[in-house]
Amino acid sequence: MAPLAGCLQIDVNIMLDPDGGATVTEKVRFSRRLLDLDVPDNAALQVAPLLEKPAFLERMKHMGKGITLVSHKVEDVEKGARQATAVYHIPDLRDLRYVSPFLATGNYTERSSISFDLFPVVEDTWYGRHAGQMAVAVKLSGKEQRNDSKDAPPPPSPQEQQILRDLAPVFRDMMTDFKIKLTFETYAPLRFRQYYSYRGMRAGTHRFDLIDFSDENLDQFGYGFLDNEEVMLELLQGKLAGPNVVANVKEHGTNSTLPVFHPGGVPEIYFRPSRQLFDRDFVDKDGKAKTLTFDKRTGPPRAADFNKDGYKGDHQSGKSEDSE
Repeated sequence: MAPLAGCLQIDVNIMLDPDGGATVTEKVRFSRRLLDLDVPDNAALQVAPLLEKPAFLERMKHMGKGITLVSHKVEDVEKGARQATAVYHIPDLRDLRYVSPFLATGNYTERSSISFDLFPVVEDTWYGRHAGQMAVAVKLSGKEQRNDSKDAPPPPSPQEQQILRDLAPVFRDMMTDFKIKLTFETYAPLRFRQYYSYRGMRAGTHRFDLIDFSDENLDQFGYGFLDNEEVMLELLQGKLAGPNVVANVKEHGTNSTLPVFHPGGVPEIYFRPSRQLFDRDFVDKDGKAKTLTFDKRTGPPRAADFNKDGYKGDHQSGKSEDSE
């Protein structure tokens, strides 16, 4: 994959709909250089068919119950590249399974997909949940990580490290024009736990990047991320959660030039319920509103009330979601 990485761009948006379903929009681009590597007489060595509709339909079988392909098109784009754009819909976000961007996860081959748990919050917590709001937890699917140090590979010798350092400029060149982005979006403004910084927090953003990385990203010192020798050394060793990688991505919430990466996982995402989600998750089968329990400073318990708790537009109050 390394020699071809710069030939690939993937941009995916997962949009939570007001009814709890999700619309997934994928844009996959192959460069002219990658397409020219196709071997005409060997289907196993051809990448162009991966942009065609049958390939998307086949992959869709693994993406969750009830998912459908709404649209698909392939078009020529700049620099001789070709791009496929596919739009899927799944009735329930909780059924969606998607390729995990968290490559730093232990035992990745067994935990290579993510799922989304969507649930109502009925009780305040010290770590950021607000009663009356919805929450989404991004979860790894598959086996749990094993923390068995004896299974860890030995560290590279000084000679092996020097070889990797010598290879760094070659790898940097191979990554030219590479981009991968996966974004989660909702119908309402997002918020996170207190003191967590994220892009667009003061603007009431509806979008949150799970990963956003390209060859144009900078490091924490303002130089090219892939030109950082210590970062590149960790990447070439497969240490995607190495100390230098972590140090150079941790401030991405306030620095838009850094890559977005969450080696430790994504915090819970909070937002107000739509009318449909409120009726589904905050009202029981008998039509009675569920009781919400608040922090003592907020007030006594009360019944859930859409007029107080529901989403009625981005300008429903004079204060931002983050200040609540």
